[in-house]
Amino acid sequence: MEAFWTDKVHSLSLNFFEGFMEIVFYPDDLLRVKTKAVLNIDDELRNIAFKMVNLMDINKGVGLAAPQVGLDLSIFVVRENVMSKPLVFINPLITETSFELSVYKEGCLSIPGVYYDLLRPKSITVEAYDENGKFFKIESSSLLARVVQHEMDHLKGVLFIDYYEDKLRNKLLKPYMKGRRLVKT
Repeated sequence: MEAFWTDKVHSLSLNFFEGFMEIVFYPDDLLRVKTKAVLNIDDELRNIAFKMVNLMDINKGVGLAAPQVGLDLSIFVVRENVMSKPLVFINPLITETSFELSVYKEGCLSIPGVYYDLLRPKSITVEAYDENGKFFKIESSSLLARVVQHEMDHLKGVLFIDYYEDKLRNKLLKPYMKGRRLVKT
């Protein structure tokens, strides 16, 4: 595996096996794509999931969705903490959410350096398939619940910053966008 710095914001990319994978950064339109259901869970998809987990880990993230690497597939990966096994969610569906809400500071690998509190359901139940095609169901009220909701949004072309009013969103994004202009010149 070879890792190297890209010329885009300070993010590591991966170049190994057959292909190159890197994080797509806001405001790229690829982040707004609504994903398609995965029809075949095969070695190619497992390779994509493996690359996504490694890219997420190198960038110290807890979740990464296919649109964040330029793919329109309904898949995301999550690692709740450095000690936990990564989870692959293929064709995920949130089947239940709690009425109880919680506030937590969110960020996104596609918008590095931007963090802010966001209100979401505290607990969820999610169903999906893993990288081997095995169906699973998880009930969570931990950080995992929050990360799954965040990554599910990515599969619908929604970013966490979309939940904020324009004035706050613009304030949060101003330093990020200024930094992007400086990096590109």
